[in-house]
Amino acid sequence: MKKENAFSQDFFKDFSQEALFRVLLNQVDYSVCFKDREHRYVLCSSSFARLLGYKTPDDVKWKKLDDFVTSEEASAFVEYEDRVMDQKTPVLNLEKYFRLSGNRATVETIWLTTSIYPLIDQDGNVRGTWSITRDITEEKTTEQKLKQKDKLCDDLNARIHYLSTVDEVTGLYNRKYFEEIVKRNMRLFSRVRGRGYSAEFSIVLMDINHFTMFCKDHGPETGDVVLQYIADILKSSTRCADDVFRVGNDEFALILSDTALSGAKTLTARINEKLKKKPLVIDEEKYNFTMCYGYSVYKDQLDASELIQDADQSLFEAIKKRSN
Repeated sequence: MKKENAFSQDFFKDFSQEALFRVLLNQVDYSVCFKDREHRYVLCSSSFARLLGYKTPDDVKWKKLDDFVTSEEASAFVEYEDRVMDQKTPVLNLEKYFRLSGNRATVETIWLTTSIYPLIDQDGNVRGTWSITRDITEEKTTEQKLKQKDKLCDDLNARIHYLSTVDEVTGLYNRKYFEEIVKRNMRLFSRVRGRGYSAEFSIVLMDINHFTMFCKDHGPETGDVVLQYIADILKSSTRCADDVFRVGNDEFALILSDTALSGAKTLTARINEKLKKKPLVIDEEKYNFTMCYGYSVYKDQLDASELIQDADQSLFEAIKKRSN
Protein backbone atom coordinates (compact mmCIF):
# COMPACT_ATOMS: atom_id res chain seq x y z
CA MET A 1 0.00 0.00 0.00
CA LYS A 2 2.90 2.33 0.77
CA LYS A 3 4.36 1.79 -2.70
CA GLU A 4 0.98 2.56 -4.29
CA ASN A 5 0.62 5.76 -2.29
CA ALA A 6 4.12 6.82 -3.26
CA PHE A 7 3.33 6.13 -6.91
CA SER A 8 0.16 8.26 -6.68
CA GLN A 9 2.12 11.17 -5.21
CA ASP A 10 4.78 10.88 -7.91
CA PHE A 11 2.17 10.67 -10.62
CA PHE A 12 0.33 13.86 -9.60
CA LYS A 13 3.32 15.93 -8.44
CA ASP A 14 3.70 17.62 -11.83
CA PHE A 15 0.02 18.68 -11.93
CA SER A 16 -1.40 21.58 -9.97
CA GLN A 17 -4.85 21.18 -8.49
CA GLU A 18 -6.11 23.89 -10.81
CA ALA A 19 -4.71 22.10 -13.86
CA LEU A 20 -6.36 18.84 -12.84
CA PHE A 21 -9.60 20.68 -12.16
CA ARG A 22 -9.58 22.29 -15.60
CA VAL A 23 -8.87 18.95 -17.28
CA LEU A 24 -11.90 17.50 -15.53
CA LEU A 25 -13.99 20.60 -16.20
CA ASN A 26 -13.32 20.62 -19.92
CA GLN A 27 -13.80 16.91 -20.55
CA VAL A 28 -17.07 16.13 -18.77
CA ASP A 29 -20.24 15.94 -20.85
CA TYR A 30 -22.22 17.84 -18.24
CA SER A 31 -22.00 21.63 -18.33
CA VAL A 32 -20.44 23.10 -15.19
CA CYS A 33 -20.56 26.83 -14.44
CA PHE A 34 -19.32 29.13 -11.68
CA LYS A 35 -20.89 32.54 -11.12
CA ASP A 36 -20.13 35.46 -8.81
CA ARG A 37 -22.71 37.19 -6.67
CA GLU A 38 -23.62 39.46 -9.61
CA HIS A 39 -24.56 36.38 -11.64
CA ARG A 40 -21.65 36.75 -14.03
CA TYR A 41 -19.94 33.67 -15.44
CA VAL A 42 -16.51 33.38 -13.87
CA LEU A 43 -15.67 29.92 -15.15
CA CYS A 44 -17.47 27.29 -17.19
CA SER A 45 -16.81 24.01 -18.92
CA SER A 46 -16.08 23.74 -22.62
CA SER A 47 -19.38 21.90 -23.17
CA PHE A 48 -21.31 24.86 -21.77
CA ALA A 49 -19.47 27.30 -24.03
CA ARG A 50 -20.22 25.13 -27.05
CA LEU A 51 -23.86 24.94 -26.02
CA LEU A 52 -24.06 28.73 -26.37
CA GLY A 53 -22.14 28.77 -29.66
CA TYR A 54 -18.75 29.84 -28.30
CA LYS A 55 -15.42 28.14 -28.96
CA THR A 56 -13.83 28.44 -25.51
CA PRO A 57 -14.96 29.08 -21.93
CA ASP A 58 -13.04 32.36 -21.94
CA ASP A 59 -15.48 33.68 -24.54
CA VAL A 60 -18.27 33.31 -22.01
CA LYS A 61 -16.39 34.81 -19.05
CA TRP A 62 -18.07 37.80 -17.32
CA LYS A 63 -21.21 37.48 -19.40
CA LYS A 64 -24.66 37.03 -17.85
CA LEU A 65 -27.52 34.72 -18.71
CA ASP A 66 -29.54 37.52 -20.28
CA ASP A 67 -26.83 37.77 -22.93
CA PHE A 68 -28.11 34.44 -24.25
CA VAL A 69 -31.81 34.18 -23.39
CA THR A 70 -34.80 36.52 -23.00
CA SER A 71 -34.81 38.87 -20.01
CA GLU A 72 -37.92 37.17 -18.59
CA GLU A 73 -36.29 33.73 -18.64
CA ALA A 74 -33.04 35.11 -17.22
CA SER A 75 -34.85 36.92 -14.37
CA ALA A 76 -36.71 33.75 -13.39
CA PHE A 77 -33.44 31.80 -13.23
CA VAL A 78 -31.67 34.57 -11.28
CA GLU A 79 -34.36 34.31 -8.60
CA TYR A 80 -33.35 30.70 -7.98
CA GLU A 81 -29.67 31.67 -7.74
CA ASP A 82 -30.47 34.46 -5.26
CA ARG A 83 -32.42 31.99 -3.12
CA VAL A 84 -29.54 29.52 -3.18
CA MET A 85 -27.10 32.22 -2.04
CA ASP A 86 -29.42 33.65 0.64
CA GLN A 87 -30.38 30.28 2.13
CA LYS A 88 -27.11 28.43 1.40
CA THR A 89 -29.32 25.60 0.15
CA PRO A 90 -29.09 24.02 -3.31
CA VAL A 91 -31.89 23.77 -5.83
CA LEU A 92 -31.78 20.36 -7.48
CA ASN A 93 -32.93 19.09 -10.88
CA LEU A 94 -34.56 22.32 -12.01
CA GLU A 95 -36.04 21.85 -15.49
CA LYS A 96 -36.17 25.00 -17.61
CA TYR A 97 -37.05 25.83 -21.19
CA PHE A 98 -34.93 28.52 -22.83
CA ARG A 99 -35.12 30.38 -26.12
CA LEU A 100 -31.54 31.13 -27.06
CA SER A 101 -30.81 34.51 -28.66
CA GLY A 102 -27.82 36.05 -30.36
CA ASN A 103 -26.07 35.27 -33.63
CA ARG A 104 -23.87 32.64 -31.97
CA ALA A 105 -26.80 30.43 -30.94
CA THR A 106 -26.70 27.11 -32.81
CA VAL A 107 -30.26 26.17 -31.81
CA GLU A 108 -33.35 28.28 -31.19
CA THR A 109 -34.79 26.49 -28.17
CA ILE A 110 -33.37 24.19 -25.53
CA TRP A 111 -34.46 22.24 -22.45
CA LEU A 112 -32.01 22.05 -19.55
CA THR A 113 -32.04 20.39 -16.15
CA THR A 114 -29.85 22.20 -13.64
CA SER A 115 -28.77 21.77 -10.04
CA ILE A 116 -27.60 25.02 -8.43
CA TYR A 117 -25.31 25.04 -5.36
CA PRO A 118 -23.97 27.86 -3.17
CA LEU A 119 -20.26 28.63 -3.73
CA ILE A 120 -18.85 28.98 -0.20
CA ASP A 121 -15.26 29.96 0.57
CA GLN A 122 -13.09 28.67 3.44
CA ASP A 123 -14.44 31.37 5.77
CA GLY A 124 -18.02 30.32 5.17
CA ASN A 125 -18.89 33.30 2.98
CA VAL A 126 -21.09 32.82 -0.09
CA ARG A 127 -19.11 34.01 -3.08
CA GLY A 128 -21.64 33.05 -5.73
CA THR A 129 -23.11 29.87 -7.19
CA TRP A 130 -21.99 26.88 -9.16
CA SER A 131 -24.18 24.59 -11.18
CA ILE A 132 -24.28 21.32 -13.08
CA THR A 133 -26.44 21.40 -16.19
CA ARG A 134 -27.55 18.71 -18.59
CA ASP A 135 -29.12 19.22 -22.01
CA ILE A 136 -32.41 17.26 -22.08
CA THR A 137 -33.80 18.77 -25.29
CA GLU A 138 -33.79 15.46 -27.13
CA GLU A 139 -35.54 13.72 -24.24
CA LYS A 140 -38.19 16.44 -24.03
CA THR A 141 -38.71 16.40 -27.79
CA THR A 142 -39.22 12.65 -27.67
CA GLU A 143 -41.55 13.06 -24.69
CA GLN A 144 -43.63 15.67 -26.52
CA LYS A 145 -43.83 13.45 -29.61
CA LEU A 146 -45.01 10.56 -27.43
CA LYS A 147 -47.63 12.82 -25.85
CA GLN A 148 -48.83 13.86 -29.29
CA LYS A 149 -49.04 10.21 -30.34
CA ASP A 150 -50.91 9.39 -27.13
CA LYS A 151 -53.37 12.20 -27.84
CA LEU A 152 -53.85 10.97 -31.39
CA CYS A 153 -54.48 7.47 -30.03
CA ASP A 154 -56.93 8.83 -27.46
CA ASP A 155 -58.73 10.82 -30.16
CA LEU A 156 -58.83 7.77 -32.42
CA ASN A 157 -60.14 5.56 -29.61
CA ALA A 158 -62.78 8.16 -28.81
CA ARG A 159 -63.76 8.27 -32.47
CA ILE A 160 -63.92 4.47 -32.64
CA HIS A 161 -66.04 4.40 -29.48
CA TYR A 162 -68.31 7.07 -30.94
CA LEU A 163 -68.75 5.17 -34.19
CA SER A 164 -69.40 1.93 -32.32
CA THR A 165 -72.08 3.42 -30.07
CA VAL A 166 -73.80 6.09 -32.18
CA ASP A 167 -76.26 5.69 -35.05
CA GLU A 168 -74.95 7.43 -38.17
CA VAL A 169 -78.29 8.71 -39.46
CA THR A 170 -79.85 10.15 -36.30
CA GLY A 171 -76.88 10.75 -34.00
CA LEU A 172 -78.65 8.74 -31.30
CA TYR A 173 -77.09 5.82 -29.44
CA ASN A 174 -77.36 2.50 -31.28
CA ARG A 175 -78.67 -0.97 -30.38
CA LYS A 176 -75.34 -2.19 -29.03
CA TYR A 177 -75.05 0.73 -26.62
CA PHE A 178 -78.70 0.37 -25.66
CA GLU A 179 -78.05 -3.16 -24.40
CA GLU A 180 -74.93 -1.98 -22.53
CA ILE A 181 -76.86 0.80 -20.76
CA VAL A 182 -79.66 -1.59 -19.81
CA LYS A 183 -77.10 -3.89 -18.19
CA ARG A 184 -75.39 -0.99 -16.43
CA ASN A 185 -78.69 0.36 -15.08
CA MET A 186 -79.68 -3.06 -13.82
CA ARG A 187 -76.43 -3.33 -11.85
CA LEU A 188 -76.81 0.21 -10.51
CA PHE A 189 -80.45 -0.08 -9.47
CA SER A 190 -79.82 -3.53 -8.00
CA ARG A 191 -77.17 -2.05 -5.65
CA VAL A 192 -79.53 0.77 -4.65
CA ARG A 193 -82.25 -1.76 -3.85
CA GLY A 194 -79.74 -3.78 -1.87
CA ARG A 195 -79.37 -0.81 0.47
CA GLY A 196 -83.10 -0.85 1.17
CA TYR A 197 -84.24 1.89 -1.22
CA SER A 198 -86.99 1.58 -3.81
CA ALA A 199 -85.58 2.10 -7.29
CA GLU A 200 -86.82 1.33 -10.77
CA PHE A 201 -86.37 2.41 -14.35
CA SER A 202 -88.44 1.89 -17.47
CA ILE A 203 -87.72 0.89 -21.04
CA VAL A 204 -89.87 2.09 -23.92
CA LEU A 205 -89.54 0.52 -27.36
CA MET A 206 -91.33 2.23 -30.25
CA ASP A 207 -92.03 1.66 -33.92
CA ILE A 208 -92.98 4.25 -36.56
CA ASN A 209 -96.33 3.37 -38.05
CA HIS A 210 -96.32 2.72 -41.82
CA PHE A 211 -92.68 3.79 -42.20
CA THR A 212 -91.85 1.08 -44.76
CA MET A 213 -94.71 2.20 -47.02
CA PHE A 214 -93.66 5.82 -46.71
CA CYS A 215 -90.11 4.97 -47.82
CA LYS A 216 -91.42 3.03 -50.82
CA ASP A 217 -93.46 6.07 -51.90
CA HIS A 218 -90.86 8.77 -51.19
CA GLY A 219 -87.46 7.03 -51.32
CA PRO A 220 -84.88 6.04 -48.68
CA GLU A 221 -83.33 9.51 -48.46
CA THR A 222 -86.66 10.97 -47.41
CA GLY A 223 -86.90 8.09 -44.95
CA ASP A 224 -83.69 9.34 -43.31
CA VAL A 225 -85.32 12.75 -42.92
CA VAL A 226 -88.21 11.09 -41.08
CA LEU A 227 -85.82 9.23 -38.78
CA GLN A 228 -84.02 12.48 -37.94
CA TYR A 229 -87.36 14.19 -37.32
CA ILE A 230 -88.44 11.45 -34.90
CA ALA A 231 -85.05 11.59 -33.16
CA ASP A 232 -85.48 15.34 -32.59
CA ILE A 233 -88.98 14.84 -31.19
CA LEU A 234 -87.72 12.18 -28.75
CA LYS A 235 -84.73 14.23 -27.59
CA SER A 236 -86.88 17.31 -26.99
CA SER A 237 -89.42 15.24 -25.03
CA THR A 238 -87.02 13.55 -22.58
CA ARG A 239 -84.93 14.65 -19.62
CA CYS A 240 -81.14 14.92 -19.40
CA ALA A 241 -81.16 11.80 -17.22
CA ASP A 242 -82.93 9.77 -19.92
CA ASP A 243 -81.25 8.03 -22.86
CA VAL A 244 -82.58 7.88 -26.44
CA PHE A 245 -81.62 5.18 -28.95
CA ARG A 246 -82.28 4.02 -32.48
CA VAL A 247 -82.33 0.24 -32.18
CA GLY A 248 -83.56 -0.87 -35.59
CA ASN A 249 -84.65 0.35 -39.01
CA ASP A 250 -87.64 2.31 -37.74
CA GLU A 251 -87.42 1.32 -34.08
CA PHE A 252 -86.38 3.61 -31.24
CA ALA A 253 -85.91 3.06 -27.52
CA LEU A 254 -85.90 5.09 -24.35
CA ILE A 255 -84.35 4.29 -20.98
CA LEU A 256 -86.09 6.37 -18.33
CA SER A 257 -84.35 6.59 -14.97
CA ASP A 258 -86.43 6.54 -11.78
CA THR A 259 -89.60 6.20 -13.83
CA ALA A 260 -92.49 3.82 -13.22
CA LEU A 261 -94.81 2.47 -15.92
CA SER A 262 -97.28 5.32 -15.38
CA GLY A 263 -94.51 7.87 -15.92
CA ALA A 264 -93.38 6.12 -19.10
CA LYS A 265 -96.93 6.20 -20.50
CA THR A 266 -97.28 9.88 -19.60
CA LEU A 267 -94.11 10.57 -21.58
CA THR A 268 -95.29 8.68 -24.67
CA ALA A 269 -98.57 10.58 -24.54
CA ARG A 270 -96.51 13.79 -24.60
CA ILE A 271 -94.54 12.46 -27.60
CA ASN A 272 -97.81 11.73 -29.43
CA GLU A 273 -98.99 15.27 -28.75
CA LYS A 274 -95.78 16.72 -30.20
CA LEU A 275 -96.07 14.56 -33.29
CA LYS A 276 -99.55 15.99 -33.86
CA LYS A 277 -98.61 19.61 -33.23
CA LYS A 278 -95.32 19.52 -35.17
CA PRO A 279 -95.83 17.54 -38.38
CA LEU A 280 -92.85 16.94 -40.67
CA VAL A 281 -92.75 19.40 -43.58
CA ILE A 282 -91.18 18.15 -46.85
CA ASP A 283 -91.42 20.33 -49.96
CA GLU A 284 -94.09 22.45 -48.25
CA GLU A 285 -96.23 19.36 -47.62
CA LYS A 286 -97.04 18.28 -44.05
CA TYR A 287 -96.80 14.66 -42.88
CA ASN A 288 -98.18 13.40 -39.57
CA PHE A 289 -96.56 10.30 -38.08
CA THR A 290 -97.74 8.09 -35.25
CA MET A 291 -95.95 5.41 -33.24
CA CYS A 292 -96.60 2.17 -31.39
CA TYR A 293 -95.07 1.69 -27.94
CA GLY A 294 -93.96 -1.24 -25.81
CA TYR A 295 -93.06 -0.94 -22.13
CA SER A 296 -91.15 -2.81 -19.46
CA VAL A 297 -90.12 -1.84 -15.93
CA TYR A 298 -87.12 -3.20 -14.04
CA LYS A 299 -88.47 -5.30 -11.20
CA ASP A 300 -87.09 -8.79 -10.65
CA GLN A 301 -85.77 -9.67 -14.13
CA LEU A 302 -82.60 -11.72 -14.02
CA ASP A 303 -80.78 -10.18 -16.96
CA ALA A 304 -80.98 -7.45 -19.61
CA SER A 305 -82.29 -9.76 -22.33
CA GLU A 306 -85.33 -10.62 -20.20
CA LEU A 307 -86.10 -6.97 -19.52
CA ILE A 308 -85.74 -6.07 -23.22
CA GLN A 309 -87.86 -9.09 -24.21
CA ASP A 310 -90.67 -7.81 -21.97
CA ALA A 311 -90.67 -4.51 -23.86
CA ASP A 312 -90.44 -6.33 -27.21
CA GLN A 313 -93.48 -8.41 -26.36
CA SER A 314 -95.39 -5.30 -25.28
CA LEU A 315 -94.51 -3.58 -28.56
CA PHE A 316 -95.52 -6.66 -30.54
CA GLU A 317 -98.96 -6.58 -28.91
CA ALA A 318 -99.30 -2.87 -29.76
CA ILE A 319 -98.38 -3.48 -33.41
CA LYS A 320 -100.96 -6.32 -33.61
CA LYS A 321 -103.63 -3.96 -32.38
CA ARG A 322 -102.55 -1.40 -34.99
CA SER A 323 -102.98 -4.00 -37.74
CA ASN A 324 -106.45 -5.03 -36.62
